[in-house]
Amino acid sequence: MTLSRRAFLAAGAAALSLPAIGRINAAEAKAVSIGTVFPSKTGPSFVRASVNDFIGDGGRMGAMLAESQLGGVAEANGLQLKLLTATSPTVEAAVRAGERLVETGDICALVGGIGDGQAHELAKIAAKAKIPFFNVGETDDALRGAGCSRYVFHVEASDAMYLDAMAMVALAQGQKKWHVVTDTTRRGKAMLARLKTAAGTVGATVVGETAVPATLSIYYDDVDRMKDTEADLVIVLLQAFDQFSFILQMEEAGIKVPVSSFPHTITQTRDFIAAARYRLPTLNPRLRVALWETTNPAPDAHAFNELIRAQWGEGADPTAWSSYHAIKIILETVMATGSTEAEALIDHLEKPDTAFDALKGTKLSFRPWDHQLRQPLFTIAIDQDAEWSRMDLDSRINVAKLDGSLPSGEAGADPQAWLDSLGDVGEGTCGA
Repeated sequence: MTLSRRAFLAAGAAALSLPAIGRINAAEAKAVSIGTVFPSKTGPSFVRASVNDFIGDGGRMGAMLAESQLGGVAEANGLQLKLLTATSPTVEAAVRAGERLVETGDICALVGGIGDGQAHELAKIAAKAKIPFFNVGETDDALRGAGCSRYVFHVEASDAMYLDAMAMVALAQGQKKWHVVTDTTRRGKAMLARLKTAAGTVGATVVGETAVPATLSIYYDDVDRMKDTEADLVIVLLQAFDQFSFILQMEEAGIKVPVSSFPHTITQTRDFIAAARYRLPTLNPRLRVALWETTNPAPDAHAFNELIRAQWGEGADPTAWSSYHAIKIILETVMATGSTEAEALIDHLEKPDTAFDALKGTKLSFRPWDHQLRQPLFTIAIDQDAEWSRMDLDSRINVAKLDGSLPSGEAGADPQAWLDSLGDVGEGTCGA
């Protein structure tokens, strides 16, 4: 079933908090100004900044779609939805953009966090300005744990959520003996610890560990020591660009053990998946975990994906979904509270009965202790043999398709309870 653009807009309006409609009349109309900061190449830049353009462009598409689709909803409620956009090819550019938006834009919220390190800096800027920041691209648990801020809300899933989902996928495939590859950074050590917790939950065992420096590129000695592993699955938790090198060197060493790799935001794009298919013909993971999937056939999800496709000729990458829904959540919260003040918005977002429709089949809410959006994740199946052409949209989309979602919720069950089976570490002082 394909919904028309008008039908999708009507569905979006219905998803907003209906009791709030009419609370703000035309005479009291006020601007809902939201700052967005996404990577975009502005002239020559080093390779990692330019690669972030893929996920940054997805974020920008989602934000622009939100402005066009939800602007009418805002006007009907005496509001004017205004997006102020800034580009951030580097962390330094993100800092400048965030500070400028806060100082001159009179914004009630900030949306961004796509690209290494950008969410951490934007979170600091938002906390100093005392406005909410919606993270749509950073998975690092450090932003959600003991060092979290009450001004930060996470639409992107966390490291812990992805690791728990990876453990569930491994269990479903009967893989219970894992060899885990991490880097020696603070985050790498934290991810290993969390994965061990997930292993205990699903009844798996970590039978081997390999820790390497980040961005090392050459791993032959470490790979050689893995040849005799007793594992039935190698889980690679390295940074996105280190995953290629390590798994490629596993292939060259003749290791045949199946691989699962951590789904960093960039690795969920069709371009990364295509590159992995080409460079890793044997060990490219055939099943991946993702925040969103552009082949989702559910009517409302399909309508969203089709709007992205029709307007930009691209598939809907996860950052398009996350940025669109961050803006939708902000607008919905303003409508529910009748205010753009930070304290009113935060209080509403933290309420146990506050929930949002984000096209994932159940109402979603933020955990008050770590401000993480509770939500299902998707599994996508990779077609290793499908034809790929960067210039043909159908071929780009068809290299993968929706396989399922995690976790499985029982009919009638409290969604908060079963969604907390992904990534609830029981820590965080965001609401303090």
